[in-house]
Amino acid sequence: MTMEFVSAQQRVTHTLLEEISTGQLAPGEKLHEVALATRLEVSRNTLREAFVALQGYGVVVRLPHRGVHVTLPEISHVDEIYQCRSLLEPAVLQWSDRLDTATLKDCVAAGRAAREAGDPHAVGDANQRFHSAIIASAESYYANEVMTRVLALMRLVFIRGSAERRGFHCPYIELNATIADLAASGRRREAAEEMRSYLDRARSEVRELLS
Repeated sequence: MTMEFVSAQQRVTHTLLEEISTGQLAPGEKLHEVALATRLEVSRNTLREAFVALQGYGVVVRLPHRGVHVTLPEISHVDEIYQCRSLLEPAVLQWSDRLDTATLKDCVAAGRAAREAGDPHAVGDANQRFHSAIIASAESYYANEVMTRVLALMRLVFIRGSAERRGFHCPYIELNATIADLAASGRRREAAEEMRSYLDRARSEVRELLS
């Protein structure tokens, strides 16, 4: 879905969310106003407005006398993230009229290729695209906005828990493949049930990363 922004603040907010969700901005990293405003070609006032919006999403925090930093996620974030995902992703798999199974299979193929190449970061990227593609199939601006926020927090969790170094996502490639195959064959309810089990397992394993 093509994003149309009504203001510079909205554009900057979305850009920073994307940079967090793709791992370009790390947990705990300080966001330097002057450098960011220059790079994004906006005023510092506009950047500060974006920071306020990002605080509302939970992906940045303003620390007294220390400025704005990317959030360091806790276990409570994990529980909230997976509760949200368990409501959204199975529903789209079962009920969306335009589920894009070809894109899901492309994401699986990309994950397998990255695994064979020994590139855990690319495996994580492919996994993130898989889940984003599920929500994108709902063709809902609001669902996409929620998922962008959720995946941004998820990437922070994975980075903090050294998930990529541990190869956390590799076993999930074949689980993604199972879900994509079920959906492509018309077994949508089974795909949704598989996703619920998948997310329950992931929640437990992600909690362990942060413990």
